[in-house]
This record gives sequence, structure tokens and C-alpha cells, in this order.
Amino acid sequence: MKTPKLVSALFIMAIFFAGCTHDDYVPITGPDDGGIGESPDELLVKKFSTAPTFDGDIDDVWSEARPLINKATVTPAGDREITLNSSSGGDLSLEPTDLMDPYTGESYSYSLRGGHDGQYLYLLFEWEDDTDSQDRESWFFNPITSKWQQENKYANHKNDKFYEDKFGFMFPIGNPAGFNEGTCTVTCHSGLADPQPGEKVTRHYMKNEGELADFWHWKRDRHALAEACDDGFVQWEDDFGKASANGRKNDEGISPYANNQTFEDAVTGMKGPKYVIPNRENYYWIAQSEIDGGTAKAVTAIALDGTITHEGGTIDPNGDPAYSQGFGNKRIPSIIINPAGQGNDGRSEVQVKAIHTGSGWQLEIRRLLYTGDPTDAEFKIGETIPFGLAIFNNAAIGHGQTNFLSMKIEN
Repeated sequence: MKTPKLVSALFIMAIFFAGCTHDDYVPITGPDDGGIGESPDELLVKKFSTAPTFDGDIDDVWSEARPLINKATVTPAGDREITLNSSSGGDLSLEPTDLMDPYTGESYSYSLRGGHDGQYLYLLFEWEDDTDSQDRESWFFNPITSKWQQENKYANHKNDKFYEDKFGFMFPIGNPAGFNEGTCTVTCHSGLADPQPGEKVTRHYMKNEGELADFWHWKRDRHALAEACDDGFVQWEDDFGKASANGRKNDEGISPYANNQTFEDAVTGMKGPKYVIPNRENYYWIAQSEIDGGTAKAVTAIALDGTITHEGGTIDPNGDPAYSQGFGNKRIPSIIINPAGQGNDGRSEVQVKAIHTGSGWQLEIRRLLYTGDPTDAEFKIGETIPFGLAIFNNAAIGHGQTNFLSMKIEN
């Protein structure tokens, strides 16, 4: 067995004290909770009298389940050693020092309830968030350079956040070394060597060869039609210790999204999105069905002044604030989405019904207790399994996290 040498001790300690002591724990249930109580670190998965209707609404049966109440806090993740945004042009001074900045220190209050019906695990995950974040790396027109660019993926400052809301859950598969004591922290390695342009120096991979963890990753925009999250796993990587060592993989299945980038004009060399929907406002994805049906138009040329020619017309952004950075309401989406497997393949078998209430997210999650897939965790009735979770508030990597949690599945 091999053990990676380059792990940031300070990073692991920061996560440990943020997640293990639960200093952010604030009870939210009151005297009318029916005596169910709550916990800051143990999710009691109740055997339901009747399974909830899986539609995202909160059925009465959820009142039987004891909530896990806590906060997910964004902690430091180590210094950047190379720029992550192409807009920085290699100038590291234009980007914040820590990988998690400018989110570091933010906390997101959440409630998590669990139940099962002997076949499925159900989770009700709610967290505070006033904004349904959808503006993910939109294309805008830069009038100074006459070029189309994308909003930064990684925020350089507080007003540079152009991403979608997300969540992540991680469970052990089998008994990987250290997971019972450290949960997600044992998969997170910092201070990695030899980063190439755009590569982070903090990566997820398993501590030892042959070990696996189950990783669920929901993305607000990219899963809007799929109504599932990416069911994946974390594995060992042979290039451990290097920034290229990315152990996160997806289970087999149809991808529910693709990039709407990049068309390059063979004559002018100008670049921009592959597809546009002319005159549409405030849109943050293009559905594959809109491409197939002709609503979305393929870009066929981009002039030196930035004018886009598409199937059926042109878009001249010059002097038009609708295509401006940050607030233009005709900026163009960065992604194309489709329904994918919708629960019928390995990648989509963790189903998610999501509702933004105006003050926060309300997500109902469902997965078989046992799938038979060796890259999935098994939830055994009568047993306890450790886990960790993360909340991404309009962030690509700046996630609040709570580790050292456990899930007890009642008989």
C-alpha cells in the first residue's frame, strides 16, 4: 500500500477543528418538535411509517425524522501557487491567496433529516440561501478588447461570484483507512507539486491504493433537467502528490451536461460560445432539446469586432449593455443540459428534487439502500456509517463543510 507524502497538516487541522467540535451548532427546533429532538452530528435515519411522496415537497411523514442541525463553514485550503482563471494572464497577484477565498469564513445553516422504507434511503436537506444562484460563467462581450469572454470560474473577490449553488456528500465504501475518524478530510490533499495552468494544488484522492469513497455532487444548473446528482466516487491515483492527481470520477452513465464552449472562427481567430438563443434574456443554460428543435442557433462566424453570425442572423454586441460583464441580461450560458439517465443509470441513481423557497434550498434526495454497484456505499439497516457534507454557495470550489458526521439507520 502507498501513502502520499504531500499532505498539508495545517489544512487538515483547520478542517478538523471546524468540523469536529461543532462550535457553530445552533439548535433550531423548539418545544413543539414532538419530543423528537435534534443532533449536531448524528443523522438518525427513521424507518418511515409511510414513505414520503418523492416530489420535493415536505410531507407530514418528515416530522417523524429527527433533524441533524448544524452549519457548514468555509475553512482555508492552502495558498494558490498558480493562477486558476485565464483572465488573470498568469498574474498571481490578481487572484486571492487562499484557494477558498473570497468565501473563507462564510457559514451556511442547514437541517438534514433521514428516513428509509426498507428499500430506499430518503434525505431531506435544507439550507439557508436567499439567492438561487444560476449565473455560471456566462459569456459576455468586452468592448475594450472586442472579444467574448466568460465570467471567472473562481471568484477573485466578493463581487466576482458567477457560479451555481451545489452540494456534496461523501460516504466510505468498505473501510478505507482513517475514514471513520476523519471522513472527507482523509481524501483531501494539499500542497501538491508541479501545478500546470488552471490546476489546483488541493485535490481529492484516496489515502491508499484500492480504497474508494462514494461521492454525490449536485449542481443547480447542470442537473436542472436530470433531477439527479452526479453519483461518483473517489479513488487512489498513481500520480499522488502532484496537482494532476484528481481521484474524483463519475459512475457509468449519461452526462447531463456539456460545455457551451468554444467556437473559434477559422478566419478571424475570434472565440465565443457554440450556441446562442437570439434575444433571450436572463437564461443560464441551453437545453439539448432547444438545439435539436432549432430554438438555439449554432454560431458560424465571429468578426473582429465581436459580431456573431449564427444560423439565421447576427448578434452585434457593440454599444449594447445587454451583453456587458456582470449585469448584462443577454449574456450567453456556458452550458448545455439534458435529462440524462434520470435514475436509470449509475451516474443518475441518486435522485434529487430541488425547490428554492426564496429563503433557502429544500431538496429531497433518494437512493436505493443497496445498489449492487461496487462504486456505491451500502446503507445497512441497523448499522452506522460515517459521512461528511459540503455546501457551495455560488461557488466552484469555495465550499462550507461539516465533517465527522454519522448516519445511524434504524431497524
